[in-house]
Order: sequence, then structure tokens, then C-alpha cells
Amino acid sequence: MKEKIAIVGAGVGGLATAARLSYLGYDLEVYEKLPECGGRAHLIEDRGFKFDTGPSFVLMPDFFKEVFEFCKKDISDYLSLVTLDTNYKIFYPDGKTLTIYQDKAKTESELEKIEPGASLGYNKFLQATEKIYQSVKPLLYRCFSKADLLRPSTWALIKKLNIGKTYWQLAKKYFKSPELCYAFTFEAMFIGVSPFSTPSFYSVITYSDHVEKIRHPMGGMYQIPLALEKMAKEFGAKFHYNFEVDKIKKEDRFLIMSGEKKKSADKVIVNADWPYTNQGILKRKIAKLKYSCSVYLIYLGLIEKVEALEHHNLFFAKDLPKNLADIFTNSKVPDDPSFYIHVPTRTDPGLAPQGKDIAYILVPVPNLEKKYYFKDHEEMIRDTIFNLVKDKLGVDLRDLIEVEHRFYPDDFIERYNILNAATFGLSHNFFQSAFFRPTNFDSKLKGLYHVGASTQPGGGLPTVLASSKIVTDLIASGRF
Repeated sequence: MKEKIAIVGAGVGGLATAARLSYLGYDLEVYEKLPECGGRAHLIEDRGFKFDTGPSFVLMPDFFKEVFEFCKKDISDYLSLVTLDTNYKIFYPDGKTLTIYQDKAKTESELEKIEPGASLGYNKFLQATEKIYQSVKPLLYRCFSKADLLRPSTWALIKKLNIGKTYWQLAKKYFKSPELCYAFTFEAMFIGVSPFSTPSFYSVITYSDHVEKIRHPMGGMYQIPLALEKMAKEFGAKFHYNFEVDKIKKEDRFLIMSGEKKKSADKVIVNADWPYTNQGILKRKIAKLKYSCSVYLIYLGLIEKVEALEHHNLFFAKDLPKNLADIFTNSKVPDDPSFYIHVPTRTDPGLAPQGKDIAYILVPVPNLEKKYYFKDHEEMIRDTIFNLVKDKLGVDLRDLIEVEHRFYPDDFIERYNILNAATFGLSHNFFQSAFFRPTNFDSKLKGLYHVGASTQPGGGLPTVLASSKIVTDLIASGRF
């Protein structure tokens, strides 16, 4: 008789694990609170506009291909990943701009405009981060325990990764101007942390951005969870939507409960966020942890194209250190926000009606660990963003809005059960990375596993996909 496994949550981590384990022949059932798959990687459709609500780009494509290769499938049969010619454009407060291209020579020319001689530092930076990447990449498929800290090989690795240096300090070694240091560390914000406190080994994100390039799945980011769900179903996985699991306990077998409904399984994998899983589902107390920031999101369907915007655009605050301190130290909504505008219709025009554009605006804000009422600040943030875009581009987006949706920090709690509205899960400081981050197997309940952004190896789609392999390997090996 095949071992029966239940997965709680149909986010990208749960879906990838479902595909892997169903391919291996396990009897697999997935239970999801929402009426559709994807978790934070969701979709809003309105009047011909298709808004991806979660992740907005594909980095580290090898991690995506690996899931399909594991299942003996060709990723191209499920997803069409297009490499962008222009990675992104940065708008500085003083009027300067910096465009990062797929073409390295064009990028070097852009860097020289900001800082003469910077192309030399750029190449040295890429060489340094390549070494870090080659060291880190295989570790992303390993589950570490604190016992690993006792091994000499671990300390040799820690020394090699230069853990005492921050992301920012690494960039400062190769670039003189603050503008370029910010340009090579802003990716820290995409895992919800500040470059001033994040360990330098997270520079693997920047390395991938510049060397492996940024990709876009045609049809939008929501094609990724749909592809994983499709593959899992092909191997026999069953999905139960509108089934919110509120309790898990173990008797002879595991019981997965939703109100009065009960399901049983031999093993359980939880794709809900780790802090919520422990507090809300397992009814445990957890130690004090550090959480990533939250975000305020605006989804705009525009009546015409805004050609001055690239697929990915970053607008930096006038005082970035203060902006980051407000978010991560002072728990204060910044009055001088940095923000990101995603215009996927630049590459994928079918996401909007003909001749129209999508603008997805993301503003990092404090999480809700220290309670505040975001809507008290919303008008100020919106005015600041729209006025700044008008000043930089000569276009008032407010005049072009046909469709608008908004997503608030509180919505991450209510819709996705994300503790403290920490959009990216647990923070990525040194003491919440690798050996110190929650493990993928539960230390108290044998047969219970964890997959997702707040477990090892960490947040972001590539690492969440890696966590699905870690869990699969643990179960298939019978180690835990």
C-alpha cells in the first residue's frame, strides 16, 4: 500500500513538493485555504487586465528547470521563459538613471556614466560573487541542523563566505559611489531585508541577476504555479481547495482538521508560513524571531502605454539610509518611500487589452509586529509616488487609470496567514540563515515537514523550489 502524504498549502513550495512526491509514487493530497493554487503567487483578472500579485520575475532559472527534470519532464512543455533584453532601470532622486541590460557591454557603459572606472569594479564584483555563488548553490539543496555547526567543514565554509561582511560592505569594496552600491545591493529588498544588515552571501541574488539574467514566463508569473499544479495532477495528486486547515495532531496517524472536517495521512508537509504553522495550526509557542518587512501594493490597468517605463523599474528614496532605517529599525512608514514598478506588458502585451499597460507598484513598509494603521499613511504614499513618477517621466499615472486594485499589509495576515504581515517570511539575517533557520523536518513530530519561504534555505522562488527538493529527499530517504 502506498504511503499517504498530505500537503497543507498550495503555494509554489507545496505545489513543487506535490509534483515531486506524486512522481515518486506517493498517494498525495493537497489541502488549500483559498479557492485556487499559488498562495502569494496569485492572479487578479479585471476587464482584460491580468495582474500577477506576488513574485514578478524569474531568477536562477536552473532551480526552475530542476523541478521538471526531477519529474522527467521538459520545462518548455509547461512554461515559456523569455530572457529580458533590459533587466531593469533605476531612477535616482537627483535625476540620474541607470539601466541594466542583458548585454554586459551596454551595462558597463551605463555604469561608467555614474562612476568613471566602475566597469573594472563591476567585473571584480562579478568574479567575487561568482565564487560565493558556486559555494552557496549546492548548499541550497541541503537541510542543516545546529549539529552541523560542530563539523570542521562547516567552519571552513563560514570562513570562505566571509559572514562578518554585509551585502553593503561587499559592494563598497568594488564601487565608490553610493549610487552604484545601492544598484548592486537593492535585491536585498526583494527578500524583505536591508542591505546594511544582510550577510554578503546573499549577493548571489545580484550575481544571478547580472550573469544568469532575468526571465519572464509568457502569460505572467501565475503560469508557474499553474504549471506545477498541472504536473502534480498528471502524476495523480489530488487537490482540495477552500479547505483551511486549522489544526494538525498525531495519533496513530496524522489528522488534518478544518473545523469539523478531518482527513488522515501517514506524513504531513506544511506549506503555510512557518511562524503561523507553529502558532496557529500546531498551537505552540515560538521563540522571538526577526521578520521581514511588509509591502503596500497597487495594481493599475492603464488606458495607454507608458513607454518611459521598462519591464522592471526602481525609484530610490532621496535619503535611502533613512528610508531603510524607518522600515527596518524604527517601524515607521517612510515619508520618502522607495518603490518598484513592474510593467509586464512591456514584454507580454497579452496581459492587458490591446494598446494598454499594467503597472504593478510595490512599496516596502514596516511589518505589523509593532502595530500601526497603514491606511493613515496611504494618501501620503500614493501622492508621493504619483507626483514623483510625473516629475521623472512627465506622465501622471492617475489620469490613465482604468482599473485599480490595492493590497495592504493587513491583507497578508487575513488572506495568507502571514504572521506580522511579513511579506517575505522570516528575515534573512545571519542567525536566521542556514543552520539557524527553521529546519524542513519538525523536531517534535516525526513525519511532519515544512516547506516555504520561512524554512531552509529561505525566501524567493528559487530557494522555495529548493526547499521542496529538500523535503522530498528527506521523505524518500526515510531519514526523518
